[in-house]
Amino acid sequence: MWFVILLTSCGTPRIIVKETGNGPAKSISQPHVLFVITKENPKLNDSLLIGTIATKHNAFTGDCNLRQVKQAAKKEAQEIGGNLIFITKHKSPNALLNPCHRIRGKIYYVPNPEVFEKEILWTPNRKLKVTDFKGTSEDKPFLAATNAYFGYATSIKSKENLVIVEVDTYFDCKASYFKNNKNKSLVLSHEQTHFDITELYARKFIQRLQLEIKNYKDLIKKVERIGDEINQELQLKQQAYDTDVYSNFSQQSYWDEWAETGLRALAMYKNKTISRPYKEN
Repeated sequence: MWFVILLTSCGTPRIIVKETGNGPAKSISQPHVLFVITKENPKLNDSLLIGTIATKHNAFTGDCNLRQVKQAAKKEAQEIGGNLIFITKHKSPNALLNPCHRIRGKIYYVPNPEVFEKEILWTPNRKLKVTDFKGTSEDKPFLAATNAYFGYATSIKSKENLVIVEVDTYFDCKASYFKNNKNKSLVLSHEQTHFDITELYARKFIQRLQLEIKNYKDLIKKVERIGDEINQELQLKQQAYDTDVYSNFSQQSYWDEWAETGLRALAMYKNKTISRPYKEN
């Protein structure tokens, strides 16, 4: 799967948080703590509600694409101890009136946030679990299947004359399934490597952009072609991986090492972000 988000320049988001007084005693802003942002009503008891949140914009330069707005909202929610935001309202950019994404939502602290995850962002410390696979396995041909993809978002910083490209790799929980079987750990390891291979090709994509994109015009002209080429390579590699392992299960360790080696070789691209001149001087 492949997605594109192209955005105009916009204002740095201003976050308004109102606490209810129900929050936990301390902030949970430590790295690697699970945090969920969802548009699907989690139908939670009000006793778990610890605040409300709204984002606004201040000007016409800054960071306010949807990815950046969510990151800013997450940071503020964690400061009051939240680990889940339910987005109750989302306004898309309007080039004439307000070029920023704006969200309103409710902040909750829940003991089991993973129950509400719809997608998982790839990170080296977050390994897949059987419970992450939330799709139905009925009438499905394999023991398990991973639906993973990478995509990019762009934003423009007019004052700095920069266009920023940010790439992320995701696991789609609802589109992935896992059947009950006696070799769960082996099957889970196989699926994790599918996810890792997707991350590897996301890094290859940002590497190609780093090498081939010189400015904003280049980006507009070349990014879809580069993305399609990398995505085709990814699908072929995923198919080769399955074919190899299904024919000889001892090959699993080879592919695990292949993916780990590839990620290390592309470690300089792990942040998956580049910036280029927006307008030529």
